[in-house]
This record gives sequence, C-alpha cells and structure tokens, in this order.
Amino acid sequence: MADFSNSGMVCDCHIHSFSKRPAKTSGAYAPPLVDIADYAQEVAPLGIKRAVIIQASVDGTDNSRLVDTLSQSVGLTLRGVAAINPETADLQALHAAGVRAIRIQDRARLGDSDLHTLPALGEVAAGLGWHIELNTEPRSFDDIAALMPKLPKEVSLVLDHIAHVDPDVPGDLQKLRRLMDTGRVWVKLSPTRVSRRIGQYDDLDALVAEIAQGYPNQCIWGSDWPHVMTKPPLPQIPPMLKLLERVLSTEQYLACTWKNPEKLYSF
Repeated sequence: MADFSNSGMVCDCHIHSFSKRPAKTSGAYAPPLVDIADYAQEVAPLGIKRAVIIQASVDGTDNSRLVDTLSQSVGLTLRGVAAINPETADLQALHAAGVRAIRIQDRARLGDSDLHTLPALGEVAAGLGWHIELNTEPRSFDDIAALMPKLPKEVSLVLDHIAHVDPDVPGDLQKLRRLMDTGRVWVKLSPTRVSRRIGQYDDLDALVAEIAQGYPNQCIWGSDWPHVMTKPPLPQIPPMLKLLERVLSTEQYLACTWKNPEKLYSF
C-alpha cells in the first residue's frame, strides 16, 4: 500500500477543459460550463501539480480552446493532447503550446472510429517526438495488434480508461496484456468508465494491481474530470487516488502518478 497523499507529486493525465460561456460544438454531449480554473481550485488540496488536457471529442480538430487553456496560469504545469487534421494543423505551434500527443477516437459509444488513421498519424507524431493516445475498447484489440507493425517504432500508444476492459471478462485483460507485452502500449489507470462501483472502485483492485505489477513503467493515471456523459452523482477525485494507494506499492504509485507522466509528456 502506497501513501503519497498530498505529496505534491501527482500528475492527472486526463482532464478536459471547456468554457464558462456556452459555445457551439458538435458531438455526443453538451460541454459543461467549467474551465481549467475550476479544476485547479478543486485539486489544489490534493497534491496535484501537473495536468494533461485532452482535446474533447465535441471540439473535433479545432484545438484553439486547448491552446488557449494551455497558456493560462492557474498554478498547474500543463500539457496537451490534440486531435488533428495533419493537412491543416500548425504542428509546430501546437508543440510550442505544450501539446505532446495526438488523440484518436475508436469508440462505438461515440458513433465513429478513426483507428485506420493510426499509421499515418503515427508518422506525424514521430516527427515531433510525440505519442498517440487512443480512446478504444476490447473489440479493437486485434486490429490494434495488426496495426502496431505499421507504427513507427519510437511512437508509444496510450490507451485511455484502462482500454475499457471489463474486469469480469478475463479475455479482455489477456488481450490487453499481449498489447502491453510489446513495451510500446501504455494504459491510463482511470477507473470511472470501467468500474461499476463509482466512488469505491474495489471491483478494480485486482485488475489495476495486475497491470501495475506487470507493467510499472507503462501506467499513468487520469481523473477524466469533469466527467462528461456521466450520470450524477459525478465521480470525485480522492477515491480514485485511494484506489491507487490501496493496490499499488509506493514505487508503483510514484511511477504511475509522477515519473511515467514526466517522461511521456516531457514535463
């Protein structure tokens, strides 16, 4: 059991930031009226000093809000993950703003899959020293395995939300482990899209412990704040950190919440 609560050495690798003002967007949900200042205020007592802002699906490939948010001074060191059109994106400007990865959507829930773009976007990422973040699920694990040889060897692939595995389906974890055995696939140990016990997360103890023990240098953590497309009551961050403290060793916890993100996002 780890104990790093309020240590000041926690990086939240998965948040979204929106705006206090309603904005026109397209997608599966209406953005909540919250921004990075709200997040900073919420996590100030929790020892979270770094955060990674993920381009929201409703913003498509318009990264202007992401870039603007990365420039704000809110007491956090920030990095970003963009969704891009490689033909129109100003990649150098995105890098200068703090972007360090490209996000690809591959979720039936969102009604679309861009998994086929992985090799081409991998080439873009390689040229910038970035990685790829993939919002995917077990139905695609075989397809991802088939695409991996087409991905530049220096490009890592990070799977959001524990890759949406079902902790009660052993085959999901077995296929995920085969991907992670390549040494190039990482996972975010973000529990809220996988657990059936929100706020407790004890149904994920064995799953999280096995992944962290087997792949301590390929795990990071993210809260998924502000929890879009989620029925109230909305998840709170402290129980998520308690899950990690409960099932990870001190060394694994420090790697997941600080050292691995530091390397991956070039903090």
